[in-house]
Parts: sequence; structure tokens; C-alpha cells
Amino acid sequence: MYILKQGKEKENTHHLPKRSIGLFHAIMYGIGLILGAGIYVIIGDVAGIADNATRISFIIAAFIALMTGFSYAELSSIFPKSAAEYVYAKNVFGNNLAASVMDT
Repeated sequence: MYILKQGKEKENTHHLPKRSIGLFHAIMYGIGLILGAGIYVIIGDVAGIADNATRISFIIAAFIALMTGFSYAELSSIFPKSAAEYVYAKNVFGNNLAASVMDT
């Protein structure tokens, strides 16, 4: 963003965030792009093979994702603390299973 003041351009760096990216973040960004593009390639291949069954599988997957979202919303309303999955597993199954939920 530039501000014109008395005919001169001055860069307004007061409100701009620092632009920096490290090696680790650049590598993770590249891996994320590759994996994200791979998902779309696989979907295209499967759609060519499965034809109309692809639509049904997407509808089933959307329904499952919707139910998963509803169950997480219900879980977060029952246990309003952060890490509701851990609190639920600890209350229902005890500390041993709760530790395995915490690790995932």
C-alpha cells in the first residue's frame, strides 16, 4: 500500500505483516499442493471407471461428513472445554483409551 505525500510515494509498512517463509514451511506448502492435486486426479480416474456410481458415492460421503459434523457439534456442546474428544473418552472409557484418543 502506497501513500502519496507531497508528490512522493512512501511505502506504508506500519500495518503490513512481516513477509517471511522458512525452509520447513516452504516444503510443507509444496507437499500440501502435491497431495491436494493428487486427490483431484484420483477422483477423475475413479469417475471414469465407476460412472454413475460416483454420484452415489459422493452423496453417501457428503451424508457421512454431515453426520460427523453434527456429532462434533453435539460433543462440543456437551463438553464445552477444548479437546472435547479427550474429555468424552475419559468420562466414558477411562484414562487408558483417553490417552490413545489424545495421541491421534
